[in-house]
This record gives sequence, structure tokens and C-alpha cells, in this order.
Amino acid sequence: MNSSFRSILAAGACASLLMLGAWQSRDVAAASRATDPAYAPEVPAEPGQLRMRLTAAKAAGGDDIAGDMRTPSGALSFQTTSLSAGKVAAAGIAPERVRVRLEVNGALIDHEIDYAAGTMTVRTVERVVIDEADRAVLRSFQNELGRALSDQGDMQRMPKSKDFLWRLAEMYSEVPLGREFAPEWIVRRDVATRIEPSAPMLSEPRLPFARDTGKGLEVVAAAACNERAGGSFINLRSIANVCDDDVAFTRSSSHDYCPAHGYAAKSVRYGCSASSCAGRCGAGCGVADGVGAWYQDCLDHDVCNRDHNSQLGACGDEFNEAADDYAFGTISCYTTCG
Repeated sequence: MNSSFRSILAAGACASLLMLGAWQSRDVAAASRATDPAYAPEVPAEPGQLRMRLTAAKAAGGDDIAGDMRTPSGALSFQTTSLSAGKVAAAGIAPERVRVRLEVNGALIDHEIDYAAGTMTVRTVERVVIDEADRAVLRSFQNELGRALSDQGDMQRMPKSKDFLWRLAEMYSEVPLGREFAPEWIVRRDVATRIEPSAPMLSEPRLPFARDTGKGLEVVAAAACNERAGGSFINLRSIANVCDDDVAFTRSSSHDYCPAHGYAAKSVRYGCSASSCAGRCGAGCGVADGVGAWYQDCLDHDVCNRDHNSQLGACGDEFNEAADDYAFGTISCYTTCG
């Protein structure tokens, strides 16, 4: 990551390394892996050694935590600060804001979530671009932090400091390779939308793919990579019991992909019983208690990456669109998927 935390979300940068799966039930997906050349299973997270440290606020009775982790691909450290009325919040009190500083392979990235305003602000000082080593460290962080938090107690009752740190670990476990972060990125919480199970499905594809005109590929669909499918903030748990291990649910998912095609929609499977827990906001099916938010934009992000077997592809805007789901989405599934 050079001397900066290579950054998450330069608007419009098309890229997203989400590992791929098939949109089928787990049994069907497992049977097809050996014969489907487009299928690339999610790479397991590297092992990491995570240590928690006592912060001054924790020593004084607060809920904040700090720690560090080492992996074969590098190192990460973290520290949280919970604030109310401009002062460090006492233990057990819901803070007005939480700050989290992450340092990954020597680069710093700062985060602040304001619960009343419904904003998450991400700041960097130096240029930050995510490389393969950074992403490997962040993927390990999701795994190791989940285990550590689970060992500390009930993840349904975590203080906001741990909750926000866990949400960031989930988000960064799917950060696109090559993502360059702006000095300041503000994510705003949308109003959650409920869609009834009987909502109509969209046909596949809704708009055409690129066609060969003899002069190269001509993009027929207007306005590719314009985020037209995002920002929905739809809780999939409000539609179906996504935590049910015996059922894979089906609904419409949309994404754009440049330069191959513009906006397209298709019916896909999602939920705990779908391949790689499609629709969960975070890599794979989670760790520890399987804690995760399940939202439409996370499903669209998964579909884009898995459809295109994309590590450096054009699914970066889907990642941007899912950011509010990571930060503010309702967490569900407290029993491990699968």
C-alpha cells in the first residue's frame, strides 16, 4: 500500500474483488464447481494474529477498544473512540458518534459515524490505493475480528464501538482492488425501503448487452456505470427469512458493467442457503455467529462480481452504492449460515 492506506472509494473507479460463486442453492452450486470454468471459489482468508489492547478510555470504564494484527501479507492496527457531547462516552451509554482509526500496511484511514445525522465520513491524508496485500490483510481482519468479538460475548449486544468496527471489517473485506480513496468520502443513510415478497421480478436482461457492429463493440445500453441501480437501502430480511439454511430465496438484482454492457437485471438466489450467502454485506457467510446485514445493494454487488468473475472489473460503483448498507443496515442472522 506504499506509505498510505490505499483508498476505498474514488467515485467512478470500476473495480471490485469479490470472489465468485454460482447463483444456485448450495447443493447445486457445489456440484457445478468442477465443471463451470467461470466459477472461482472465494479465496480463504490468511491466518492472522490479532491482539486487543487496553485503551485509556477502556481503563477509565468506557467501551472503546484498540488492537493490532499481523498476517503473511502485512499488518493492521485499530482504535475506537466513542463520543457524546464532545467527551468520551461512558461504558454502557449509546454514544452520539464513534471514531475508528485503521492503519493498514502503514497507511492511515479515519472514520466517523454520526448516528443522529445518519452519516459515515471516511478521511485520508495521503494518497491511498488498495493493493493485493492490503486487501488480504483486510480480509483476514474480518475473519479474526469476528472470532475475537464472538469470544468476548453476545454479538447482538455489542457496544457501538465494537459494532462500528465490525461493520468496517465487513465492508473492507470486499473493498475493490485498485480503489483510490478521496480525501473525504461521506456516506449518508437512506430511508429503509420495504418491498413485499410479491413484488414483480424483472426480466433478464432489462437492457441489452454490447453488440459487435464490425467496428468493435458498441454499447447499446445508454449510460453504463451511472449507479442507476443503487442506493435502494432495501432490507432483504424484511422480505424473507434470509437466515433460513434450508431455503434459497429468489428476487431481481441489477447492476451495470463497463465496457461490456450497461444496466442489466436478472433473477438470482440469495440468503443463507444460496451459494456464498449472496446478499450478505461482507465476504462469504461471515464468521463467529454469522452476524451480518442483508441488503439489496449488497446483493447487486455480489451479482456483478460473480457474474463477471471480476477482480479488477467494473463493479466499483456497486460497492459505493452498498456503503450505507454496511454502515447503517440492520444486522440479522445470529446463527452461522450453513
